Amino acid sequence: MKKFALFLLLAIPALAQNPVIPFRTPRVSFQTATGQPLSGGCIFTYQGGTTTPQATYTDSTGGTSNANPVILDSTGSAVMWLGVNSYKFVAYSTGGVHCASGSLQWTVDNVPGDAFLNGTISGATITNPTLTGGTIAGTAISGSTLIGSNVNSTAIGGSTPSTGAFTNISSAFNAMTFSSTPIFAAGSYGYFSMTLTNNVTSSTITGGTTGQLITFDICQNGTGQTIAGIITGFTFAWPSSYPNPPIINPVLNSCTIVTAFYNGSNWTTVSTSQQLLVGNFDTIPYSATPVFPAASYSNFAITLSGNVTSSTITGGTTGQLVTADVCQNATGGYTFVAPTNLLNAPPISSGASSCTGITVVYNGTNWTTVASSSATTTTPLTGNLDVIPFTATPIFSTNGYSSFEMVLSGNVTSSSISSGTAGQLIAIALQQGSSTTTAPTTAPTYSTLTTGGSLPATTTYYAKCSYLMGTVETLPSAEASETTGSGASNSITWNCPSYAGVTTYKFYIGTGTGAESYYFTTSSSSYVQIDLPNTGTPGLPLTGSTYTVVWPTNLINPPTMATGIGATTGLVALFDGTNWVVVGTSGANASSVLQNNLTSSRVFGTVYQNTSNQPILVHAVLSTLGASECTGSNSYITAYDGSTSPPTVIMDAAGISNECQGVAGVTFRVPTNWYYEVTRSNFGTSPSTSIVMTWIETPLP
Repeated sequence: MKKFALFLLLAIPALAQNPVIPFRTPRVSFQTATGQPLSGGCIFTYQGGTTTPQATYTDSTGGTSNANPVILDSTGSAVMWLGVNSYKFVAYSTGGVHCASGSLQWTVDNVPGDAFLNGTISGATITNPTLTGGTIAGTAISGSTLIGSNVNSTAIGGSTPSTGAFTNISSAFNAMTFSSTPIFAAGSYGYFSMTLTNNVTSSTITGGTTGQLITFDICQNGTGQTIAGIITGFTFAWPSSYPNPPIINPVLNSCTIVTAFYNGSNWTTVSTSQQLLVGNFDTIPYSATPVFPAASYSNFAITLSGNVTSSTITGGTTGQLVTADVCQNATGGYTFVAPTNLLNAPPISSGASSCTGITVVYNGTNWTTVASSSATTTTPLTGNLDVIPFTATPIFSTNGYSSFEMVLSGNVTSSSISSGTAGQLIAIALQQGSSTTTAPTTAPTYSTLTTGGSLPATTTYYAKCSYLMGTVETLPSAEASETTGSGASNSITWNCPSYAGVTTYKFYIGTGTGAESYYFTTSSSSYVQIDLPNTGTPGLPLTGSTYTVVWPTNLINPPTMATGIGATTGLVALFDGTNWVVVGTSGANASSVLQNNLTSSRVFGTVYQNTSNQPILVHAVLSTLGASECTGSNSYITAYDGSTSPPTVIMDAAGISNECQGVAGVTFRVPTNWYYEVTRSNFGTSPSTSIVMTWIETPLP
């Protein structure tokens, strides 16, 4: 029944001029149930409290209905103007025609329309705020009594105005000058913008009417502030009456746009712009109970000057990667208790001035370790984020950064990783973007003639258009539909919005909604359809980006790029001194590679075989902690693998000059079905003090 309704639901633009109201921000962004942009999703709109479809509109005239459902773009956004009655919104994720195979994300009922839009109330009484008697026409309120009510957030109590008109002040815009303690007057404005030039220590929202929507546009300036040598944006303290606000994006020159709804007591987030959670760096002062705020940062560093008895990770987005660099001070020997929702946490190196790098991925509930590395003399994570402008030949410079981010607007034909320290971990996130050419902003307009063609009578056709700039095609416009008149010689003229520099306009046409499977090209922004769609060239409109990436030659087991605008492919790689080995991936069409902690079951001098169906990365660390281990010479551990048992090919080795106390580790790759062994040399014989400190095996992609 739902699919049938989708075909009929308000696909033909309304001919009447209907009163409408913007969805406060006419271009509104929606999120999934887990807080991600609802990219390509569907918003079904119904009369409030019912399952009867109700239209939204494409602009302020109310002359053209949106398709129902409203198909969201790659950012989860759409232009929606509301009519006079209340609405119910039902959101589905992308999948199939009109999200038929998508999943229900959320339902919000009784979203207010505007019952008094462009109206005059005369000869009537409004009480809390029911209208009884009288008529609504024109723009002024006269001869009426209003009791205990508000008009557009302006209290008028029990007054009875005889002349004049009320201004729609709830839609007014306030471009605010920066203040560290700003006041947002919701009784006078519906839109606020402010650029941060310093930290906001407190803020307040005054006024507001139950059901009111307000929009904030909070931007960072281009300078920011320097914290522990890192340049970042300013902080923003939201009002206490706004209990679930988003984190303000700390990236310089970025903006956070949020729409909030007033329930009479508090303001609640309705939608917000996508946040850049990856890459920002936070140096945390030592505390016995540190907190790692993943909603604001994804790279952390802390130097221990005492034991950490408990720690916490707050916030986080499903699929987010976080790196932490936990270092000992010059004294060393301090312990670290990992957060309770951090699974497979590695042991922290105890040596003086040593560091342990950890990378974890969030599944929505817990954080799981995907890679770790320890170093006694170098810091494996530098932590700084390098946001690389798109280039077809990017260079990931690891001597200054450990996190990299780039949005693709074309193919990457070659890439390279420069520098690197053995044991260093890096994270790379590449996001599919659209072409640099803007897609058509509206659906094609159209006109029908009963002459000039051979289209049959009373048949509905559907069309989308796109731009070609040379060989690069944009995403398509929204869908339009038109029904032919009588007779058998009909023609339809489709008009795509004009755009400067377009070399070719491409019109996709079909006989069903979402089924535009043939296209026609023209140098003009107009195309006259005189025959059936199947006389054109078979082809479907683009649904997303499919840019390709040539990964660095010294990156072992790189992932396959996810496709679709906004799809992100992330990886974590470990440097073995020669190559970078991928130890974890995250993102759309990718998977997280989880570690197996085998410390309790592995021993030195024993041959094991990789019986899994994929290569593994073995990371083994030995610790000597007592005087009984002294033999008077340097001590070593050596890693072997090979296709026969016992393995004889040396893969890695490490030594301790003072074997009475120290740590040595090896990392090496073992192919499927190969044998491997880690041995120790010149250590004492006491098993109680010369132990396997860590043995981690990670499946490789």
